[in-house]
Amino acid sequence: MSRLARPDRRAFALRNSTGIAPRARLAFSSRIAQIERGGRRLSEARERTAGRSKRLAWVTAAILFGLAAVAAPGSVLKVTAAPAISVFVGYADSARAGGEFPNPWNGAPHITFDACSPQASCIFDGGAMRVRNDAATSVSIDHISAHIGSCVYTWSGSMYPVVLPPGESLVTAQRGSGVSAGCTGPDPVSFDSSDIPSVGTCINDGIQPTVDVSVDGTTNTFVDSGQVLNTGGIDPGACTNTDESTQWVRIGSKPCPGEALALAPPSQVDPVGSTAAVSATFTNGCGAPLGDVVIGFRVVSGPNSGTTGSGTTDAAGNATFTYSSSVTGTDSLQAAVTNAVGFTKTSNTATVTWTIEFAPGGGSFVIGNSNDILGNTVNFWGSQWAKHNSLTGGPAPRSFKGFADQPPTPACGQRWTAEPGNSTPPPDGPLPSLMAVIVTSAATKQGPELSGDIVAIVVVKTDPGYEPNPGHAATGTVVAVVCAVASAATTASTQTQGHGAQAPTASPARVGPGGGSPPAACQVVTHGKSAHHSRRNSCPRSKQH
Repeated sequence: MSRLARPDRRAFALRNSTGIAPRARLAFSSRIAQIERGGRRLSEARERTAGRSKRLAWVTAAILFGLAAVAAPGSVLKVTAAPAISVFVGYADSARAGGEFPNPWNGAPHITFDACSPQASCIFDGGAMRVRNDAATSVSIDHISAHIGSCVYTWSGSMYPVVLPPGESLVTAQRGSGVSAGCTGPDPVSFDSSDIPSVGTCINDGIQPTVDVSVDGTTNTFVDSGQVLNTGGIDPGACTNTDESTQWVRIGSKPCPGEALALAPPSQVDPVGSTAAVSATFTNGCGAPLGDVVIGFRVVSGPNSGTTGSGTTDAAGNATFTYSSSVTGTDSLQAAVTNAVGFTKTSNTATVTWTIEFAPGGGSFVIGNSNDILGNTVNFWGSQWAKHNSLTGGPAPRSFKGFADQPPTPACGQRWTAEPGNSTPPPDGPLPSLMAVIVTSAATKQGPELSGDIVAIVVVKTDPGYEPNPGHAATGTVVAVVCAVASAATTASTQTQGHGAQAPTASPARVGPGGGSPPAACQVVTHGKSAHHSRRNSCPRSKQH
C-alpha cells in the first residue's frame, strides 16, 4: 500500500471511531467537493470580469480621447489617435473630362496642391486625396501614402511637412502628366489607381484601398471602403470607355455621381437703395457640401443686368452674394461653378424685385434739385424747408413746408401740388426707412395753391425722430436715384458685394440738367396708414396735363 493511502485509512479509522454513519460521511465528502468547485468558479469569474474591465477601459478611452480603430484587410486591428482632420477621396480624369472632376482643385482658395501643375499642361488619370484641417490650430502633414492591395504610393519630399492653418486643405494626386497602367509606385509621378493591380478589370476585385496620413508625427489609417480611389474595383476606362472622374466624398463613403447648385431664395422684394442677398449651395450628388469652391454670380437680365460677383463656399457648401440697386424693376440672377476641366454647372434662376415706397397714405415729401447729391443730408420737412432747400428755378415760397399731397403716386415728368402752410396734413408716421422723395427745380404759388415740377425721384434713408409738426425738421440721406426726366442726370449707387465680389460702380453725381434719360419703368409701393392698405404702380408715367 502506498504512503498516500495510509493517511486516508487513518482518517477513515478515526471517522469510524466517532460513530459517524458511512452515508453521512459520504454526504460530508460531497459537500466539501462542491465548495471546492464553487471556489474555482468564483476565481474564474473574477478573471473574466477583470478582462472585461480592461477592454471596457480601452473602449472608454477611445470614446473620451477620440481614438480611431482601423483594420485593414488581413491586418491586425490597430488603435491610433484620430486627429482633427477630414479625409476626402475622388478620381481625376481629364482624358475623358466631364462634370464629375473633383472640385475644389488647383488654384482654389485655401488649397495646397501637390500634383501636376499647371492644369493646362497636365492630363490627369488617377485617384486624388484631400486632407482638411478641422482643428482650431495649425497641423503639420508629414506625408501621405495610398495602399491598393500590395501597391503603395507616397507623397513626401521637400515641400513636406505641409503646415495647414485651420480650415485649409492639402490635395494630392499624380505629380506627372499622362496615363499609366498597373502598379508604378511608390513615386506618385503617375497614380492610375483604376488600373491597379491590373488593366482591364471589369469585375470588382474587392480591394479596399487605405490611406495613411501622418499628422504631427502620428500616422492615421483611413479605409476607402467605398472603393473611390480604385473606381469600384474595376477599370471603367477600359471596360466602358467612360469618364472615370468622381467628385469628392468623405473617405469610407460610396461614390456620389452628379452635383447640385441651388440659388435661394427663389424670389424677394427689396426697396431701392437697400441690399439684396442670395445664397448658392454647392453639393455632390448625395447632398454632401463641397467647400472652398469659387461660385460666380451674375444678374442675367433686369435693370442691373451685367452686375457680377463671386464668393467661396464655406464648409457647409454655401456662398453669398449681395448687391444694391439705384433703379426699380426685376432682376434675374444665376450662379455658376466651373471645374478645372472647363465644365460649368448653372443654378436655377432667382429674382429680385426692386421697389420704391413713398410717404405713408399717398403723396410725397419734396427736396430741391440742388440738394439731391448722393450721400448728401437733406431736409424734406419742416417750417424752414425753403431755407434748407435750393432750387435752380429760384427760391421756394416760405409757406411751403415740404409735403405734396398730389399726385398720390408721383412719377418723373409730372407736377406736384400742395396747400400752403400746414393745411395739407403730412403722414403721421413712422416713415419708411428708405423712402422715395420728389426732386423739384421750381416751386411757385398761385392763389392758395403751391406747385412745382418733378425732375427726379430719389431714395432717402430717413433719420429717426420724424413728427408731423413742422416745428420738428425731418432729415435723411440721399442713397439712390429712381428716375429723372430727359433733361436730368441719373446716377447709380455703388454696388456692394459679399465674399470679395466686385460689381460695376459709378461715381456719385447730382441729379440736374444735362444728364441722361430715365429708366424705362419703376415699381412703386405706397403704404396707407392702415397696415392692410397698399398701392402699387408703374413709373415714370406720361406727363399729366
